[in-house]
This record gives sequence, C-alpha cells and structure tokens, in this order.
Amino acid sequence: MTTLKQGDLIKDKNGVAYKVMEVLGQIFFISFSDNFNACRFHQTEEQLKNDGYTWDTPAWEPELEKDYYYITTTGRSDRQAWKNDTIDNDRKNYLGIYQTKELAEAALLEIRRKLGK
Repeated sequence: MTTLKQGDLIKDKNGVAYKVMEVLGQIFFISFSDNFNACRFHQTEEQLKNDGYTWDTPAWEPELEKDYYYITTTGRSDRQAWKNDTIDNDRKNYLGIYQTKELAEAALLEIRRKLGK
C-alpha cells in the first residue's frame, strides 16, 4: 500500500522538497524543487525510497461521518463528525484533530503549558 498521495511533499537526501503532482496507479509524478507546477520525473514509491527520498507518514484522518476531536478557538476540546470539508480540514491543519477526547485535552494542556497558562 502506498503512503503518498497527490499534493504530498517529499525530500531528497539534501532536504530539498518536491511535490507529488499526480498519482497514476503506482507511479508518482514529481515536480521540480523550484516549480511545483512542472513535472521533473516519475517513479514508483519503492524507487523513491531507494533513491533516498523521504516523506512524513500521513496524519490520522477519520472515516467519513466518524467522530473526531479538536481544540476550539476558545480553548476547549469539542467533537465533530468528519465530513472532509473545508472546516474539517482547517481544524486538522490548525491545531490538529484527535481520535479521542483524552488526546485532544492532552494536546490542549501542552499548548497551555507552552504558553505559560
């Protein structure tokens, strides 16, 4: 199973970032480092790994209509059903989403600790 998807960033051995422009079956089309809109090369995931490219493991994302927890802008945790819409993705990209209320509250405590509150 592949871990890469369109839009992901990969890095070469020197830490230079490239974007996965498109995925066609098991082939990944990779951008230039200075132009994410132009294709530089294409390879399989195995070839990318063998050539020393790295990428972050995808973050957890709930299935559609399954609950997730997040930290609100008022500093509390809340629950919502995942719709994979703009609001859900904004929450995921802002302070993260969590599988359980306990994980969200632990993250909130860590944020408060870092802010000295």
